[in-house]
Amino acid sequence: MRYVLLFLCLALPASAQAVDTPLSLAGITLGADISTVHHNCKLATDIPLVEERHLNEFELKSQFVGGVRSATVAYANCRQKGKIVRIKLKFDNPSREFFDDLLNRYKKNFGKPEEWRGDPFQMVISWKWSFKNDTGRKVGLELTHSQDNDYKMGNFVKLTLRSLWEEEAACFRSTVDPADEQKSSVTPLDKLDYSQLIPR
Repeated sequence: MRYVLLFLCLALPASAQAVDTPLSLAGITLGADISTVHHNCKLATDIPLVEERHLNEFELKSQFVGGVRSATVAYANCRQKGKIVRIKLKFDNPSREFFDDLLNRYKKNFGKPEEWRGDPFQMVISWKWSFKNDTGRKVGLELTHSQDNDYKMGNFVKLTLRSLWEEEAACFRSTVDPADEQKSSVTPLDKLDYSQLIPR
């Protein structure tokens, strides 16, 4: 009996690692060049992201794939310019039933999610999986259902090549002048004019 238990303990991590790292979603592949999806991009929407200055983002044409209402693709703009870093989809079915069906399918493919990212009232339900393949590529997968009016409502999936995201963030930091970083730092509390920050 001890040998059976030992075998099961050794086998569990192996089965967890046996899950293939997902790199593709809706026909788009992480790490591929952005030119591979240009035919589906709204070219006029290409913008650098304010909070992630190492990335640019395109909107994709609506219904470029069945079941998807809208989508964005973020790509690197520093060391590996043009490489796809993240894919975000909003599904055209906003229902909780559809989300639960998707969640079950994701669990079947990737096992139980590792991280809860929703809120305690479940106005936002969000589960995250993290993967790392043999070559060191790290990928994050997040599935979200939202009924919060202050958040985008509906069902969403986000697939991110985290290792490339981190490399590009480091590349961008290395190009920023420290003096510029200081200029954009948080304003000290004693320097704030609260009359400008509180509604009247």
